[in-house]
Amino acid sequence: MPWKMIFKSLAVCLTLLFSTSVLADLILAEGKPTGQWYNPDRDGEGFFVEIVNTGGNLQVSVAMYSYDDQGEQLWVVGNVPIDADDTVATVTVFQIDGPVWGSGFDPADKNTTEFGTITVRFPSCKTALFQVRTNGDLEDGDYGLVRLTDIVGIECSDAPPSTPEGVTPGEWHQGDSSSPCMWVAEDGKFLTTVGSQCAGFAFWFDNDSGTKVDSEGNVIPGACPVFDAECDSAVAISADGYFSCVTRQGGLVEGQFTSATHAYGTAYEPVRGEDGAYCKNQWEMTPSPRD
Repeated sequence: MPWKMIFKSLAVCLTLLFSTSVLADLILAEGKPTGQWYNPDRDGEGFFVEIVNTGGNLQVSVAMYSYDDQGEQLWVVGNVPIDADDTVATVTVFQIDGPVWGSGFDPADKNTTEFGTITVRFPSCKTALFQVRTNGDLEDGDYGLVRLTDIVGIECSDAPPSTPEGVTPGEWHQGDSSSPCMWVAEDGKFLTTVGSQCAGFAFWFDNDSGTKVDSEGNVIPGACPVFDAECDSAVAISADGYFSCVTRQGGLVEGQFTSATHAYGTAYEPVRGEDGAYCKNQWEMTPSPRD
């Protein structure tokens, strides 16, 4: 085999290695998911997550702040034990009311009502996928989230294989396929809808060859569609080449530019009717030739 072909094959193998290992679900017990998480399109609503040690037992604690169907403030909280290698957890959460503020506070007035469950997973240090399932009249929700806060003393980094310089502007594709597609702004610093030929989106993914991951984190054989994974507004590309967006379907898209002409990542979409399950589809793109 000619040396050029050998080096090219090696480069491809290294690319695939990075694209399957750099962006991996966080292990809950390592504490890295601890922090605040939210959807930028739903400012005023969000989640607190803590990985705690109670008497030698590891637990994930989750609190959600939102509003009920009457516009009243709603808080729900809960925690559940986790094992050392868990990447997914389903937490039963409760709504608590009764006591009043100040000197009239009496813990005997406390009412605890089971609200439902929140299933949490963290595809990377910067992104999360939550599914909220309620026991009452409120509708269920699927949430693609980004990190709002970091915690002092807890390091979490999705270290890229290299830092890109001068990301190529314009249309990007995966081979000859029309999807996935993304449109990079002229300055190479963000994805944009302006002038986009990607169905008008900054990022667009419509593909039926994804992989299903269930509520326990197990990979389920068979095709699993990722439809309409769309970034419909500008998406910043960080200095290290990383980007992410949450989708209207409760999923998310994240990616990593490794050079001016190569990027890879994953699109996620919740499986309708299957609590805690997601379809995930890895993608890899290069710039399309410009006229």
